[in-house]
Amino acid sequence: MPDWDYQANLRLRRRLSIDLAASRESAGLPGDTAMAISVRWNAVPSLLRGSAAWVPLKDDVQDYVIDVDISGERLGGVVRLETLVVLAGEIEARPAVAHLIGSSLWSDAIEIRLQGDAPLFPIALIPFSSSSLPHRAAWFLELGPDLNATALGAIQLLVNQEHPMIVAAVKRAGSPNEVDRAVLSTLRSDVVRTMLERALGDEAFEMTETFEKDTLGAVLQGLMRTYMSNYLADDLLEIRRIRASDPPLFAAITQAATQLLADER
Repeated sequence: MPDWDYQANLRLRRRLSIDLAASRESAGLPGDTAMAISVRWNAVPSLLRGSAAWVPLKDDVQDYVIDVDISGERLGGVVRLETLVVLAGEIEARPAVAHLIGSSLWSDAIEIRLQGDAPLFPIALIPFSSSSLPHRAAWFLELGPDLNATALGAIQLLVNQEHPMIVAAVKRAGSPNEVDRAVLSTLRSDVVRTMLERALGDEAFEMTETFEKDTLGAVLQGLMRTYMSNYLADDLLEIRRIRASDPPLFAAITQAATQLLADER
């Protein structure tokens, strides 16, 4: 979507026609089983996700219009939207028949690419000269200390409003020119390196740790799997050793993993 940015919500509409009685029969369900339409989304590779709609089905209604409105600040990259028909209540368990609430009876998914290599979390444009940050810095990534905190509240990219090249590249992230692509590639690589170093420097962070969905810890685990899979076994010992003993090599590994300045046109 060439005109999308983080201030724009994603607004979608879908029409469905469902014969509820026939659907129950084909799924082997009792004639009074409660069912619903569920719409959910997830953004890749940020791992943020959410529920966009839940519409109970009615016996006397066959046609439905589903409107979805997702806040732009939660999105980025590629967004996958999945529409499902699900059980809206538990029923008595029977062999080979869905019985738990939320069980999927039918689903359909689409993917929407919002942007190319732009950042994937909330961005704020501020004048660094009016802050405590180095005035000539291009950007600063804020990362909260709590791995169990919601990622949206723990991560924010601050872009120096007084740096015209960076501001222009971020604003044109959906349809960047050649210079913008180089700037965004450098920005992405630096942000990924910063987040990976945040994870590796925290003794509480492990790949075997279970973090709730959409938390900072879960997002960091996703980034680690995406960019450092060649160095992961059952733990982080190898990549932590490289980062501690040879920081330039770790920087080069991150550059390679993020394809810094690769031609993605």
